[in-house]
This record gives sequence, C-alpha cells and structure tokens, in this order.
Amino acid sequence: MEFRTARLRLRSLRSTDRSAWIAGMEASAELHGAWVPLVTLDASARFAAQLAEHESGASWKGIALADDGRIAAWVNLNGIQRGVSQSANAGWSVSAAFAGQGMMVEAVGALLDVAFAPEGVALHRVAAGIMPENARSLRVAAGCGFREEGFAPELVNIAGQWRDHRLFAKLAREHRPVG
Repeated sequence: MEFRTARLRLRSLRSTDRSAWIAGMEASAELHGAWVPLVTLDASARFAAQLAEHESGASWKGIALADDGRIAAWVNLNGIQRGVSQSANAGWSVSAAFAGQGMMVEAVGALLDVAFAPEGVALHRVAAGIMPENARSLRVAAGCGFREEGFAPELVNIAGQWRDHRLFAKLAREHRPVG
C-alpha cells in the first residue's frame, strides 16, 4: 500500500527499512526529545518492536519518503481498535533533516488517507493527543482538519514527567483525500 502527496511517498514500514529507520531516529533524537516518551530500548530493539506491532495489525507504522528516497517523517496509527469502534490514535514525527519544510501536513494527510481508505486500514475515527507546548504539531493537526475535543491532564509520561495533552479527532466522513 502506497499513498503519494506533492512531495512525499507514504508506505508501510518494512524490514528492509531497518538501517535508514535507525539512522534517521538517531539523527532526530534531540529534535524529538521534548515530545516523546522516555526511550528505554536501543534503536535496533525499537525498530523490531515497531515492525512486530505493525505486522500483528495492532498498529499501522509508516514512513514518508522524500523524492530522493530519504525518510522525511514517521507516521503511525497506534492502538487500532476494531469491532464497534474502528479507531486508532495518530502519531507523527519529522526527520531532523526535513524539519521546518512544511512536509508534516502532507505526511499526516496521507496517513489519514491510509486510515480512512477502504483499501487502507478502513477506520471510522482517528484521534491525536498533543502537548499544549508543541506548537508545530498543533499546526499539523489544524492543517489536517482535526477537531479539538478536549483536554487530558497528565495523560502521558514524557521524559519522566506526566504531561497534559490537548485531544483532537477526525472522522472518515470529514476527510478529503490528499493523495
């Protein structure tokens, strides 16, 4: 499964992405440090866990590739719920090499294409939680049409501190494909 935007090609994570995934995550660690949970596994183990979660169907893990083939962003549909919910939580991060270039709205828009497409993950609802201080991710959520639904105090432990999150969501009927 592959979705395209003006500048990116979004596809699911593959075992052959291991080296590029690890190198990109390591090069971007400082950029992401303030926004992600404390990392307890080394990069190789993290990649293996991400791939296993994707392959099990519990999550959809993807990468957005630039025209030159480098990873520009990582996008995820975490905690996929089937049955009466048909929902997941979106997560995203930009590669440090592509930060500030406006690619995340494209990458997350394509992730929503994957999430809602019948030939994709076929979800009804995608949610996202964003720390109030994360202005860039808040702009991505707004640019992709997420609606704000609420506020969750101390929702996620980030780098040893329980952090508040603003809660957003988007329904399949609200989405206009970008890819």
